[in-house]
Amino acid sequence: MSWRFEYHETLGSTSDLCKARAEAGEPDHLAIQAFSQTSGRGTRGRTWTDPGGNLAISLLFRPADPTAFIAALPFVMAVSLFETATHFCPTATGPSPLMVKWPNDLLLDGRKMAGVLIETGGPQHSPWVVVGIGANLRQAPEIPGRRLAALSEKTDAPSAEAFGKALVAQIDRWNAVQEREGFAPVRAAWLARAHPVGSPLAVQGCETYITGSFSGLDAQGRLLLALPNGETIPVVTGDILLD
Repeated sequence: MSWRFEYHETLGSTSDLCKARAEAGEPDHLAIQAFSQTSGRGTRGRTWTDPGGNLAISLLFRPADPTAFIAALPFVMAVSLFETATHFCPTATGPSPLMVKWPNDLLLDGRKMAGVLIETGGPQHSPWVVVGIGANLRQAPEIPGRRLAALSEKTDAPSAEAFGKALVAQIDRWNAVQEREGFAPVRAAWLARAHPVGSPLAVQGCETYITGSFSGLDAQGRLLLALPNGETIPVVTGDILLD
């Protein structure tokens, strides 16, 4: 199924409009993109600041197998963002400055360049999934206490329209891999683009802060955290802080 792209000069939130369309019965494969977004949202109630010239896009899916689709989706998104950014910023020699961080952040030189917000709804017999994606292409917003990056630091940044279309093509490719072969190849692709096993990290929750080292992903996509006492625990939610 081909994507229907809808462009707006300015929107409060691409995801809010996309969810409203989903509730009104809009079919699968709608992409709503804004060239300026005034009320973008991130995970855990954070705002996503958009200084203009960056990617602000939301995608509507109506998956036939919602459980498997949603479980793999954060990792499909992360790998797709990595591949798209690499396409516009190829590395001739040396390691890539790009890296994914659990579950679906894209980092550039260790600083966040892109993020994803996944929301679901609708009746059980016809659920919808809306994925909001923000990526700093032209410039990174200045937010106290946060280290952010923009693709323009490494290359001439593509237009938000060109990046959005290339990203959707990658998402289709990786969703097709997941449908054919299951989560395993998506998991392997994510691990190959993430911080190495053994990297020190911390998991910060609302009232917890746990340090350890990265020990991979389990078959369900949970982050495995190796603790100093030798125990390894799965992480379901929390902010991942890399040293």
